[in-house]
Amino acid sequence: MTQAFKAFLRGPVGSYLISLYLRLVSLTSRHVYEPADPARRFGTDGPVIYATWHGQNFIFAFRFRKHTHPTLLVAHHGDGRMVGQAMSYLGVNLIFGSGRASRDTPDKGGARAFLQMLRAIKAGKSVTLTADMPKIAREVGPGIVLLARKSGVPIIPVAMTTSRRKIARTWDKMQFNLPFSRMVFVEGAPIMVPDDDTPLTLYQAQVAEALEKIQTRAFEIADS
Repeated sequence: MTQAFKAFLRGPVGSYLISLYLRLVSLTSRHVYEPADPARRFGTDGPVIYATWHGQNFIFAFRFRKHTHPTLLVAHHGDGRMVGQAMSYLGVNLIFGSGRASRDTPDKGGARAFLQMLRAIKAGKSVTLTADMPKIAREVGPGIVLLARKSGVPIIPVAMTTSRRKIARTWDKMQFNLPFSRMVFVEGAPIMVPDDDTPLTLYQAQVAEALEKIQTRAFEIADS
């Protein structure tokens, strides 16, 4: 993919076309949920923190009824902004910011975004964020676990895929979902993070294990 084409996709016209394409994928696909019909899909079970892996959340908005989408955390630049702008056309509210890949990298609005997510949760709204750190796929960062600790709401791991898909050779193994598929959403068990002195790494490992387990399950359902 050329830089010029990437720049186009990250712009308003490109993002709108992506949103139209994703609507096509959803409309031509059969939606499958596990559990079959969780209450949170209808916005009736209180605020939670949805956790996904990078590169696998293009179709996440279609898991929810209209006007019940959780607020999505997206990066200011790059593919994150491209995904975010497309999601905004689908009715998803956004918070911009991203965590650090390491202590040596500059903050990219993560601290401000953290406070915005806390306020959203306190106002009764669910939020969604990728659990793994930028450029470090499948390694859960401390941010999502700290958010659960400070907000007092559970982390809900969610995986999704389609039976017809392409997976890019990128660090995040980005999925390109194709029309006329089974569109699968799998939800894991809630993970509570008590507000105590237990090391965050314990819960980071739990979230990673849960996401890997349900992603495998999502592929099994889609490919069966």
